Amino acid sequence: MSATVSNPNAVPVVESDQPSFLRGGKLKNISTLLAIVLGIASAVVMFGTNQQQYMLNSWVFAFMFWALLSLGCLGLNLLYNSVKGSWTSAVVRLMEAGSSWQMWLTLFLVFVPVLLNLPQVYEWADPNHIDYILRKKAPYLNTTHFTIRVIAFMLLWAALSAGLRASGLRQEKTGDKNEEQRRANWATPGILIFVLTLTFAVTDWGMSLTPHWYSTIYGLWLMVGGAQAALSLTTLLVCLNATKKPYNEVVAPALTKDLGNMMFVLTMLWGYTSLSQLLIIWNGNLPETTTFYVHRGSDAGLGWAAIGASTMIGCWLVPFMTLLSPRIKRYPIRLARIAGWIFVFRIVDLFWIIGAAVPHRATPTAVPTLHDALAFLTIGAIWFAVWSRRIEKAPLLPGYDRRLQEMKLHAH
Repeated sequence: MSATVSNPNAVPVVESDQPSFLRGGKLKNISTLLAIVLGIASAVVMFGTNQQQYMLNSWVFAFMFWALLSLGCLGLNLLYNSVKGSWTSAVVRLMEAGSSWQMWLTLFLVFVPVLLNLPQVYEWADPNHIDYILRKKAPYLNTTHFTIRVIAFMLLWAALSAGLRASGLRQEKTGDKNEEQRRANWATPGILIFVLTLTFAVTDWGMSLTPHWYSTIYGLWLMVGGAQAALSLTTLLVCLNATKKPYNEVVAPALTKDLGNMMFVLTMLWGYTSLSQLLIIWNGNLPETTTFYVHRGSDAGLGWAAIGASTMIGCWLVPFMTLLSPRIKRYPIRLARIAGWIFVFRIVDLFWIIGAAVPHRATPTAVPTLHDALAFLTIGAIWFAVWSRRIEKAPLLPGYDRRLQEMKLHAH
């Protein structure tokens, strides 16, 4: 089915009227080609040289970013089907594609090299580094249970996404409004499952990189960051294609205001969780927890403090001040710029969190390495290759939710 023709009575859409990420299949073809080329290069570096340990650690950072992006898509998709906010219908198809079961299968395959080499990435998996504390954590932190949890979490997320997607496509064909209630019944408890499994997942993948350190707000912190990344990327795509079909049917000041307000809310939540973690650790003043900021502080002389300072400006101050302005949120091109800014700083922020935590990088300093760039671009190309293919399988706007079209039609 064409992604831009959802109604058989609609006027055919010529290629020049298509969104840029669909036009001529360029994104799909380019991302697929890059995924193949970069994938081969990554495999050579990972398995054909003595740089395997460095590449595996960079691979974890890259995997975490793209997995959190998909988790953000899934979380917002569950929220849409639970509360049925009209603004989300403009981006729900993009989010469905970003969290499809095919995406979770792909991300699992991407993570397989790490699963096969856990001792080179995670200290608790290396018998030579086991101490008293890690022995106490061994019933949870062990290679068998870690692998089982990875498989179980991704199966659950794939099932949640597939169920919502299948119900939506059935309603597209049959017009049965009962499907909306079925999705709500599926999504509402799904949010609880999603939050719990995400918390355990990021604890496994991210926090256990430094197994002697812990944070009680870590899961929420990264969950907000994933939602920020997902909303900023989808808002960027919608706003850049505001004059193209089918988005020209729904993009109006009311929609861009809602999208901008949601990005503002997530910006405030990111600031709240980031500050909360700092205050909790500072107030506790325990050696086991303060190591997080000691390693990233200016006294360490590794440059992580500069990146941390940049996130305060790029992740919070600039979006906060910009998204307060109604004029920014009124015009799609202006909103697209701040959405792109937020997405870029999501990468910077996660690099500060995960890049500084991995035990073996080519350099302990904050300077990104070629391994970091290669891993990030490889998994990113794979992500977009899968995403662009899933986008083509359904209309970009759900035919069962016409509220945005009606709002624009009756706007004054």
